[in-house]
Amino acid sequence: MPWNYTDEYYREYTRTTWNDSAEAYVEFMRSLAPFRSDLVARLDAHPGEEILDLGTGPGEPAITLAQRVAPGGRVVGVDLSEKMVAIAEGSARAQGVDNAEFRAMDCSALTFPADTFDAAVSAFGFQIFTDPEQAGRETYRVLRPGGRVAVAVWSTGDRVPFLHAIIGPMLEHAEPDETGYLPTPYEIGGPGEMVAFLRTAGFRTATEERVGHPMRFRDADHYLKVLLDGTPIGHSLREESPEVQHEVLRKTRKNLEAWTTRDGLSIPAECVLVVAHK
Repeated sequence: MPWNYTDEYYREYTRTTWNDSAEAYVEFMRSLAPFRSDLVARLDAHPGEEILDLGTGPGEPAITLAQRVAPGGRVVGVDLSEKMVAIAEGSARAQGVDNAEFRAMDCSALTFPADTFDAAVSAFGFQIFTDPEQAGRETYRVLRPGGRVAVAVWSTGDRVPFLHAIIGPMLEHAEPDETGYLPTPYEIGGPGEMVAFLRTAGFRTATEERVGHPMRFRDADHYLKVLLDGTPIGHSLREESPEVQHEVLRKTRKNLEAWTTRDGLSIPAECVLVVAHK
């Protein structure tokens, strides 16, 4: 029986499941460091700038950027998950970073005045925002004239085996909504899709490039623990029957065999980096 998908349902589901995953996500976040480095480099932040981090999670790349815009600059990280925001605040304090602040906020309904920030950044946020089109428009609104945005989103499933190893088997059992829609981690990862989102929002000179890095795990057990505990994937899988869970995990382990090396798992992953200007 198809279920009735609504934006409000998805928003609350997103908030709840990321709250549940927040503490465990910190380990998963570390594995994304090479992609965040690429993203930060494309943003090219300078001292004195004010930057918005959309979907900051446990505080990155906000904390890294805060150190780059000092002295005189500041970074504000926003995330729908209150627990993510609390972790980010604690991490900033622990690192002695006092020019980064964090707020629980829907990126599709930013509460900042227009023309507030010099730049914005989002590391793998747009694919989980409840309304990515509106988030793009809101980003445009809060940037000052000439401001820029740098966004990272996952590429298509065939280019992100580290996710598709488990998402593929899950999709075999997933139930679409009444319109036939089925959310995946690959939203807006196709050629030109993220660029089109930002241009529709009003941005100019939007360009994209694709970069890849291997995702490394000790073994299949480590992979499953990181993804099932540290992301809403685990929550979604636990909603299935024991028989479906068993079959998904069996197929996932089988998929991972292709990426087994002498040093553990090394699984390719590709992201799309998009930079645009207001």
